[in-house]
Parts: sequence; C-alpha cells; structure tokens
Amino acid sequence: MSVSKAAHPAPQGVDPFGTAGLRRGVLDAWTGSAARFREDANAEEDLALGGYRDRLVVELAQNAADAAARAG
Repeated sequence: MSVSKAAHPAPQGVDPFGTAGLRRGVLDAWTGSAARFREDANAEEDLALGGYRDRLVVELAQNAADAAARAG
C-alpha cells in the first residue's frame, strides 16, 4: 500500500499555498501598531470563546432592521 503525496508535508521553506505574503503583511501590521495586534488578539479570543453567542439577539435585530430599510 502506498501513501499519497498529499500525506507528506512540503519541504522546509516551500510555501505551497502562497501564504508567505499574507503572513508578512500581518506581522508588519502588528509590528507597526500595538493596538492592531491587541484588536486582532481580542477578536480571535472572542471567536474561540463563542463568537457571536452573546450577540445573537443584537445581530438578528440588526439584520431585520437592514432588511426593512432595503424593503422601504
């Protein structure tokens, strides 16, 4: 039985999904702004701890208001 190529990790230094530029941009943004880093960290923590769980009613009300405004 043979193992497919997909099961093997890419060699060191290879960026098969082209994420190096994205990663570099994020790191540069964090280096340039401590506030940006803190905002991103807080957003990630919110998602990890339940995302919109505490905002469900607010989000539903806002969606209804937006739909009503579009409908006239």
